[in-house]
Amino acid sequence: PKAGTTWLFRCLSEHPEVFMAPRKETNFFHAETIEGRLGEYQEYFTGAQSFRVVGEISVRYFHSPRAPERIKRHIPSARLFVSLRNPIEQVYSHYWHLHRQNFHEYDRSLVPSTFEEALERYQERLVEPAYCSRALARWLEYFDRSQIHVILFDDISARPASVLAELYAFAGVNGSFQPASMTQVDSDVRRGVSPRSPFHDRAHRFLYQHLARRLYYRLKLTLGLQRAVRLAESLRARQLMEALFYRSGYPPMSERTRAALRERFSEEVQQLSRLIGRDLSHWK
Repeated sequence: PKAGTTWLFRCLSEHPEVFMAPRKETNFFHAETIEGRLGEYQEYFTGAQSFRVVGEISVRYFHSPRAPERIKRHIPSARLFVSLRNPIEQVYSHYWHLHRQNFHEYDRSLVPSTFEEALERYQERLVEPAYCSRALARWLEYFDRSQIHVILFDDISARPASVLAELYAFAGVNGSFQPASMTQVDSDVRRGVSPRSPFHDRAHRFLYQHLARRLYYRLKLTLGLQRAVRLAESLRARQLMEALFYRSGYPPMSERTRAALRERFSEEVQQLSRLIGRDLSHWK
């Protein structure tokens, strides 16, 4: 999570040879059971027959204990890609994402007030996803290395055009295409948001929990999944909420916390570096 996948999703969706499921995060192959539900999955790709490549992006697949075997069984020739980020920055960015959208779902009365408190209380949801070497090793048990394209978040920030050209080529489509979202890499990838004030934080949490989520659920029941997704995107509800209640960027992480995380992830960075064959010493 928090490694530029929203921007990658948009850039893939804009390619004329690529049909992406309109909903990012279908999470289909991560579900408890998929038996008898493949028709439901195929509905995401209605109208895709004339496209050269068909795909989707679901962040949960990467750490899922079920997804690798299921995808291998149903789509053995799949081409997969993963975007990886410095684990320290990933955890911190993920914290602010959960602070904005998800912490209240775990325990509404005990939303953590600091990053350090969240690290203590939400190890599984916040910290474990940053251990990417274990997840990648699991995927390599089912798929050949040539079927897995690895992207570094650092490269998205530094050379987005090259990242897209390489990804398009890996997918088997025209690598020279430049999507409109190419120019939005700064706002989509680097920005991040944090509450304008404690009042804005509480107000957003209330509106998100009691209005946005419930309204969106009803829209899905009434309109169907694909129409509800398209309507939500056209209304730009998330962007409007962020503009009202949040500001760009995060408060600086304390140096003490950063040092502790650097030590904690040191071995992980070394293992991941060996696995993908790239120097990640700048992450230490």
